[in-house]
Parts: sequence; structure tokens; C-alpha cells
Amino acid sequence: MIVVDASVAAKWILAEPHSDRAEALYNATLEAGEPIVAPALVLFEVTNILRRRMVRFGLSLPTVQHLMTQFLDLSLTLSGPAGLHQRALALAEAHRLPAAYDAHYLALAESLRCDLWTDDRRLIHSVGASLPLVRDISTFHLP
Repeated sequence: MIVVDASVAAKWILAEPHSDRAEALYNATLEAGEPIVAPALVLFEVTNILRRRMVRFGLSLPTVQHLMTQFLDLSLTLSGPAGLHQRALALAEAHRLPAAYDAHYLALAESLRCDLWTDDRRLIHSVGASLPLVRDISTFHLP
């Protein structure tokens, strides 16, 4: 089982640096029969990433809606265990994160006792050394 944040999940539908690694992680996890988990927040964040692509790069609404449909069809388990928000607040405070969004992914991975895969450089630099469950997608070995 793994947890992914929106920076990795978006790579499954968008061509970005390390999209090949994100896709390989997705396939390897499913082939191992393990679930890929994220808090429901991932839906909002991926939607926002797609909207930003519309604004910055002129992607059309039909194109972005198709990408969102592709994302929603992926094998991703949404999870929000009891106490997630409280733990996210505590982790955000402990690691001096400016917002609690990223801390939700951390709290979920912590509660499930699994790795959190991310491409969020700020998060990696903020907590990577103190939380070994945070894994950098750029380090995932391609098959």
C-alpha cells in the first residue's frame, strides 16, 4: 500500500517531469496487488492543477474534462480515517508547514504505516529528513 499526493497523481494524466516514474509506480503497485490511497483532497487538488493548465497553457475545457475523466477512472482508493484532520494540523505545526493540505497526505500515510510518494520539492525539503515515509518520485527506479 502507498499514499500519493496530487503532485504524483497528476503525473498519471499529464506529461510532466517524472511522469514515467509515477506511471511505473502506479503499475508496480497495482501489479503487486496493493492499493494506492489518497485523501479525498486529491480530487480537488488535481482539479485545480487541470484548471491552472487551462489558464496557463490554453488547454480547452473538453480536453481538461477528458483528462479529469481519465483521472477519475484510475484505481485510487480515497480514505479519510477518523482523526485525519486533527493529525494533519499537528503535523503541519510540528513541521512548520504553511498550509495543512500537504499534512493530510502525511497524516494518512502515517496512519496507514506506508510510504507517501510526492514530487513536492517544498514538502520533501521540509519533512523528508525527519519523516522517512516521505518518498521522492524522482528516486523511483524504472523497470
